[in-house]
Amino acid sequence: MKYRLGIDIGGTKIAYGIINEDGVIVYRYKTATNINASPADFLQTLAADIDGILRAQAFSREDLIGMALGFPSYVDNEGVIVMSGSMSNLRGFDARGGLSQYFPDIRTIVDNDANIAAIAEHKYGAGRGFDHMLYTAVSTGIGSGFILNGKIYRGAYGGAGESGHMLITPDDGMLCGCDNCGCFMSNASGCMIIGHAAKAIEGGRASVLTEMVGGDLEKLTAAHINQAFQSGDALATELLDRIGYYLGIYIYNFFVSVNTNCYVLGGGMIMNFGDPLMRRIRAAFDRYNHYKGQEVYIKFAELNEDVGIIGACELLI
Repeated sequence: MKYRLGIDIGGTKIAYGIINEDGVIVYRYKTATNINASPADFLQTLAADIDGILRAQAFSREDLIGMALGFPSYVDNEGVIVMSGSMSNLRGFDARGGLSQYFPDIRTIVDNDANIAAIAEHKYGAGRGFDHMLYTAVSTGIGSGFILNGKIYRGAYGGAGESGHMLITPDDGMLCGCDNCGCFMSNASGCMIIGHAAKAIEGGRASVLTEMVGGDLEKLTAAHINQAFQSGDALATELLDRIGYYLGIYIYNFFVSVNTNCYVLGGGMIMNFGDPLMRRIRAAFDRYNHYKGQEVYIKFAELNEDVGIIGACELLI
């Protein structure tokens, strides 16, 4: 039996999975992401992990049909990281070329993480049955994958879907890894909403968030914000309102520009905040959408943590 290795690289973790010929995930492995790693160090980590996984399963390299990786980055058609909002040190990293030097005998594909998730959700998840779909991961960052006419759309250079870096409040707000202020990611992503919370507290806002981290705002996480929201904290509620507002506008902009009618939302922020966030997104979209009578579906992703592994392995079919 031959196997496919899928690797889903995120801003907080790297998930590895091996899928057999029957489409079953037979092995999973997860490790933390060093978002500050240099290209050489990151490549070495990947190579060591892959070798370790093969040893753990008593596989030889010949047992693999190939391996496919999704990065939270703008990945061009040659497998080079052009830009990465959450892993800025990897800018210019030839991921496919580097891995091919370590594993010259294994077919290697490198893509954007949201693209591979979009492929998986369209085929097996919440996007089943739709010809046109936009998948968006809202987590450490914000990124999307387009399914148009039933196929993934990557654009002229491979960078389609870097939608979190579309500008909504140009030159106003926090500086993002895209080197701009005021993109959707700087306003509504997991890493940036923490910054908005800290800025408000430093400006004098009272919040249970301060107590949660013992006054050390560098320890603040999106999970703390969710917990504070559940307790009725006013600042946390405002932050959730902010995320929902900007994501509702985000979906509206895609509806009037690309006219996709299915929007599948995944990632840690969406799944952890759940219905309260989804209701806010829907309300913001409905507030601005005047194209009545045209059904627009905004749905939770269905494949959860395996979505990247499944989507990556789909590239090897």
